[in-house]
Amino acid sequence: MRYAELDRVGLTETILGTFVGVHEGREFLEAAKEHGFQTLALPTGSLGDYRATFALMRFLKEREISLLCTHGYQADILGGIAGLARRVPVACFLRGWTGEDWKVRVYELADRAFLALAKRVVCLSQTHASRLARYRLLRHKLRVVSNAIESRLLGEDQRLRLRQEVRARLGLPAGCTVVASAGRLSAEKGTVFLLQAVPELQRQFPDARFVIFGSGRLRGQLEGMVKRLGVSAAVLFAGHVPDFTLLLPGIDLLVNPSLAEQMPNVVLEAMAAAVPVVATAVGAVKEIAGDGNTLVSVPPADAAAIVRAVRDLLLDPVLAGAIGRAGQKRVQEAFSPARQGMQLRALYEELIPALAPVRATPGTSSRGGH
Repeated sequence: MRYAELDRVGLTETILGTFVGVHEGREFLEAAKEHGFQTLALPTGSLGDYRATFALMRFLKEREISLLCTHGYQADILGGIAGLARRVPVACFLRGWTGEDWKVRVYELADRAFLALAKRVVCLSQTHASRLARYRLLRHKLRVVSNAIESRLLGEDQRLRLRQEVRARLGLPAGCTVVASAGRLSAEKGTVFLLQAVPELQRQFPDARFVIFGSGRLRGQLEGMVKRLGVSAAVLFAGHVPDFTLLLPGIDLLVNPSLAEQMPNVVLEAMAAAVPVVATAVGAVKEIAGDGNTLVSVPPADAAAIVRAVRDLLLDPVLAGAIGRAGQKRVQEAFSPARQGMQLRALYEELIPALAPVRATPGTSSRGGH
């Protein structure tokens, strides 16, 4: 929906579609409607893939869609088939492959194969695009549309109020130090390595609390691990918090311990909030950091490295503050919505012929759906 919001004042009309089943899709479509977008519901479940493909083919023809953008392996596969059948160009937006379970791995393997049907393959980072460029069939199709984050410039009074709000809302001691992580509780997110670091960090910083935002299938196992480590009093599983990004400036430090990730959005969100970040050197984290001292990078699957990085920042608030401010500046310069909008507009102009003359002939008007 964020991409669609960026192009509201453009010459294209965006229709947002998703797969809708008993437990998925409806909330997204309702939100899209509330934001004023037209929507398309595609069936899922038993035989859903077949019905969704034919429904999408009909929709592409009836609405004379100029460009189909897909997000996710299921959308890439079915969208590739429908686009080929109706001669509509397809741009597949990749978020990375997790290999979370056998079913997901099979879909992701199929996704790689079906990328051959796409007109463009859109990556979140130049790092990911460079890796995919090894495949000759994809090389000429690759484009980059980076994640984008709005920075929040807050005064010290506002940050102090947020600190108080976060601690009160989570039931934490008023003056405690809050170290947080956020994301799906699944193996590739590496939360286990942050928890392994907690006993030593708690010993050095008795007033610190470690808050795990997010939900997922591993929550029960991780809670059991916390009990075995004897650090239950120091760790809080906060679950899914819808306004997490609004609360971010109220925490002291964010740790992203992922084992595999392309462009971790939570890292950008924390940097945009001027919160110092410790992040594993996976995916495009180096690209996010740039050349400055904008975050602290550690090796993946290394609890001892997390201990050292967190300790150094908690012992040196001046350094932590400087990293937080440098991170915010980096996001403002390299990951702004304006920059993302330019990348997206360039992609549309490549794939929708009616948009191409707009640059050369001011005042012309055309409409294209995607």
